[in-house]
Amino acid sequence: MKTAGVKERVLETAARLFYEQGYQATGINQIIEEAAIAKASLYQHFASKELVLNAYLQNHKINWYNNLLAYTEQMEAGREKLLGLFDYRKQTLENRHYKGCAFSRMVYELPDINEEALAIIQGHKLAIKGFLKQQLYVMKTTFGKDDLNEFTEMLFNLLEGAILQGTILRSSKPMEETRRMIVKLLDKI
Repeated sequence: MKTAGVKERVLETAARLFYEQGYQATGINQIIEEAAIAKASLYQHFASKELVLNAYLQNHKINWYNNLLAYTEQMEAGREKLLGLFDYRKQTLENRHYKGCAFSRMVYELPDINEEALAIIQGHKLAIKGFLKQQLYVMKTTFGKDDLNEFTEMLFNLLEGAILQGTILRSSKPMEETRRMIVKLLDKI
């Protein structure tokens, strides 16, 4: 990690620590020590721990979505990509180091999270909804606009519930079951 620039090392270290032990349990001094940087170097890039959090969330949001796009790149738009999102999330649940959605965990840990961080988290969730809606639209379903929005919300809520249940149960089974339900629903439209 020493070959990376200061900002990158701070963000890589913060990402690992925030996810592994939580934001509140992670101190600036620990980030500085584990990133092997000088305190002044950190403050050249980030005036506060809160700004480190915001940059971490923004990076994570971009990386997460790019990983989803890479995972679904070879899939046909519509049904296959829509189900690919659920397969992608199943794969994350099967990672033994997975501790839940980093974005949701941050909201749980910090009920008074700063507005910028909350906007990044909400933007991430909206991007997932947009991905679902786009795939439904490509499927040329018989939905009207209101039905399309409602079905998108339903699929998103099923996805989020399966992620939460999978995290609690330490199993990908809730995601597998949710995917099967969605296949049945899609077969009927």
